[in-house]
Amino acid sequence: MAIKGEGPWVIGAMWSLTAVAFIFVVLRAYTRIFVVKSFGVDDHVYNLAFIFLLLDTIFTTVAVDYGVGQNMSDVIQNNPSDLAPALIFEAVSQSFAIVGMSLAKWSLGLFLLRLVKQQWHKVAIWLSMASLMCASITVCFVYWLQCSPPNYLWDRTILGGRCTVDTAPASMLLCILCVVVDFFLAGFPWLFIWGLQMKMKEKIIILSSLSLGVIAGAFGIKRTLEVPKLKSPNHTKDPVGLIVWSAAEMTVTMICIGIPVCRPLYKKYLSKRSSRNSSKYREQNSGAPYPLQTIGGSTMYPAQVQKKDSTSEASVKEYERNGVGSLYTKNKIFTKGLRGDMVRIRVRRRFWGLIFGGVSNKMLRHATAGINNFIIYIAGNKRS
Repeated sequence: MAIKGEGPWVIGAMWSLTAVAFIFVVLRAYTRIFVVKSFGVDDHVYNLAFIFLLLDTIFTTVAVDYGVGQNMSDVIQNNPSDLAPALIFEAVSQSFAIVGMSLAKWSLGLFLLRLVKQQWHKVAIWLSMASLMCASITVCFVYWLQCSPPNYLWDRTILGGRCTVDTAPASMLLCILCVVVDFFLAGFPWLFIWGLQMKMKEKIIILSSLSLGVIAGAFGIKRTLEVPKLKSPNHTKDPVGLIVWSAAEMTVTMICIGIPVCRPLYKKYLSKRSSRNSSKYREQNSGAPYPLQTIGGSTMYPAQVQKKDSTSEASVKEYERNGVGSLYTKNKIFTKGLRGDMVRIRVRRRFWGLIFGGVSNKMLRHATAGINNFIIYIAGNKRS
């Protein structure tokens, strides 16, 4: 059957969300296996959540091909035999979406359990995850057992069949609980991540990514507003918004978890890129000497040393060739030459300061001042 009505945008949105989630699944798996080399339970749950999202998308695509997204009257008029497959594939996709949302939040909760220290933090996270999973499983049973006989849910040709259970209250409760858990998992990490021993930049990145759960909560609110459409008799068209917003909430939750976990991969890529640029620079400047590390840890490039110490071999030969010059010229060359002596004095001061750590700075200043005067006196006699 040709895809009509709301079908095209539903398929496009579902597969786009699945593709984004798949990118984070691959990056996360690579980071955990090859970079961090620590694949935990939260990673397995994360992959399982993606499998449920993928199955949700596949069954939704099949349901759309049979007529979901169109008015039920049009499906019955054009091809009545497509109505039953459309409804049953829609029901299967909704089941994967309901459980998949809980699995995505379980993966986030298990990730946070790696970071928390206090017992009540762990209890709060476990309580939110357990309540959400129980609600999801309950809604699945209610959804499949709402009709009598149960197969009347997708086969409306059964005589005497009817749906006696209203699934809207249970679905509404689940949607509200999902929104509450989204906001809880987005704000709760701010209580304990600030106390962890890591760089401030790392804390901000983790907290910012986890705070994207607020967006998942916003999608959950939009999905909650679509729940009353479950009561609509036009069951092939009206609930399509609920299907798409469920997938969007699940995808955003997976992105929230994927960003902080993939941080080591990003740092490794940057380090490789910087080392590659450094080696390229050294190849281009192979004739230049390497930078020197001073005792204090700062980098001193040879060009800077030559600038400070102008008593190079060329300048000495030039001075000797000129023989007698003006007093200004002698003093100028002599003064420039002393700069190198002063640099060496400062380096010696740092060196002896590291060796004799118990000696006070005042005593070191007096000692180095005496050495300074002695070196200036000797250097002056040699050059005069």
